[in-house]
Amino acid sequence: MTFEWPSLRKATVAAVCADRSRQGEFTASEADDDPTFRMDRLVVSLSSGDGTDAQTISVRNEGPEPLSLREIRLEWSAARLGDRLDARDYVQLHHTRDFSGLSGVRPIHRPAAWSPAAEPSGMVSVFCRRRTGDCVLLGALPPYGDCFVDIAVLHAQAHRDGLFGLGFHLRAPRSIGPGERVALANLIVLQGDDGNALLSEYANLIRQRLAAMKFEPPAARITGWNSWDYYAGAVRAEDVLANASAASALFGERLRYIAIDEGYECQWGVWDAGWKFPQGLEDLCAQIRAEGFEPGIWTAPLMVSVYTPLYRDHPDWFVGDEIGNPYAQNAGYGSMVQLDITHPEAEAHIRETFKRLRAAGFAYFKCDFAQLLLGASTFHAPRMSHAGMIRRLFEVIREAIGPDAYLLACGAPYESVIGIADAHRTTGDIHNYWSHIRHNIRSMLARWWMQGAIGNTDPDTAIVRCPDTTDDRQLNRRWGLNPWGLGAGWAAGREMNLEEAKTLLLACYVTGGDLLLGDALPKLNAAGIELLARLLEHPVRRGIPLNLFEPDGDELPIVAAETVDPNKRLLVLFNLGDDCRTQKVPADFLAPYCAWTAFWSGETVPLPHAGEVALEPRSATAWWVERR
Repeated sequence: MTFEWPSLRKATVAAVCADRSRQGEFTASEADDDPTFRMDRLVVSLSSGDGTDAQTISVRNEGPEPLSLREIRLEWSAARLGDRLDARDYVQLHHTRDFSGLSGVRPIHRPAAWSPAAEPSGMVSVFCRRRTGDCVLLGALPPYGDCFVDIAVLHAQAHRDGLFGLGFHLRAPRSIGPGERVALANLIVLQGDDGNALLSEYANLIRQRLAAMKFEPPAARITGWNSWDYYAGAVRAEDVLANASAASALFGERLRYIAIDEGYECQWGVWDAGWKFPQGLEDLCAQIRAEGFEPGIWTAPLMVSVYTPLYRDHPDWFVGDEIGNPYAQNAGYGSMVQLDITHPEAEAHIRETFKRLRAAGFAYFKCDFAQLLLGASTFHAPRMSHAGMIRRLFEVIREAIGPDAYLLACGAPYESVIGIADAHRTTGDIHNYWSHIRHNIRSMLARWWMQGAIGNTDPDTAIVRCPDTTDDRQLNRRWGLNPWGLGAGWAAGREMNLEEAKTLLLACYVTGGDLLLGDALPKLNAAGIELLARLLEHPVRRGIPLNLFEPDGDELPIVAAETVDPNKRLLVLFNLGDDCRTQKVPADFLAPYCAWTAFWSGETVPLPHAGEVALEPRSATAWWVERR
């Protein structure tokens, strides 16, 4: 940076409670090296001690009555920073709290087609001055407390086209008892001249802190097949078994799990075999294991249909809205309510459900829709915020399934489940439409640093079905036809073609994260099987989008991934736009002693002429580049 970023101790502090709020500065006394801020009986303190620049933000209630906290803010306003940050000079790595929003690099002062400008970044953000490369990272570190950390942009003017400041907003709506002290968050500010280097440093800090907490991430990515994208809720037991048999014949030990997604259950909230699975879940697990795979299952642990005996018989087990009415949402098969993890009997019910599923033989658990709890307002015991409730949910699930089962958090806010889940979904739902592929690639590349730091990343299923890869003429159940639009949309435009399918496969592969297939395997032809088999041959380590913060980084990502061979790397050039483009190969890949092998064909090819590659719209090209 062209200036030294002020420390957290120099931030303006604001505390917001249910009855009042106040703003001021940290102060330090001779008796206490840790600076504090006081608002009546609430004390906000800042402390360090792990040998890094990380600071822990804690609150303490020194009064005789419970205190209703809402939010703590640490800010550096534009006025306080002077003329240091101008929105027209900067872009921001925007990181959403969970996969339901899109992540990527966006302008500071105006909305992107995929992101509103005013939406804060969750957990981490990087601000980069493109002309100089100077960057600052603001982020939260483990152990993650009972709050969500937002990275806020504080514009000096309402038009947002001028000076701005930054801030941490710690959202923790909860009751704090008399004498109770709560550590809300661990915060870090990093500076440098390379945004990816800051993200790598941030990832290393996360990894180190998780190791100190005794969290052991998976040793490597996992592979498998999931029923959702092709069969969705129409899946039957015979579909699952047919795909298990095909997977065994086609891929053998290169796949590990066969996962049953939504559609097997009696109703949401009743996680047992419905009418399409007449032999029951335990017998199905045995048949999957007989094919050489480990069984997996999808659940939405908090979601319950209002048309179940569970809801009818236990109305007090469920969360409410702001006035105490049932907090209901439409999802899946009608109106759904959510279990209240703060109710002891509801917690016990969740624990017993997952113990039963584990005993039935499942070893892979995909847990979905926990983020919908964020809309609820009233609970049995308001002793923790939404962040703490979701974290407790996943703790209960982990206790029930044991340390050896594989746990995927699909939709849960990252801060709530890091250190518990083995894998984390990083993208929205995939479907074989470019409208999904384009957005998913943006998010998976923006979250490249998560792979191996918080566990494995899950870029959703790798799918290949298109007219060139399957003999199935019904690529999806009948969808409405919707035109491609600004920001695209759900199943917008036409179904994908072969080049778009290969682009998606390369993006999933180069993340280095989990690789689950999602097509009807028996219906793929030789071309489709060959493409999927290529992905299973040589796993790569996490790929880094080298030009993430550069002007063409969003449309023309350049991604490089290391392999187990220190002399061999995978290079992928993407064109995610709708025009033909020419992309330059990074200089260190063009050394005369480098040998190039085309990824899909395995053929040796010459170095690109003049270091440039012509790329068709919506396409990607990849090579193994080996130093000799």
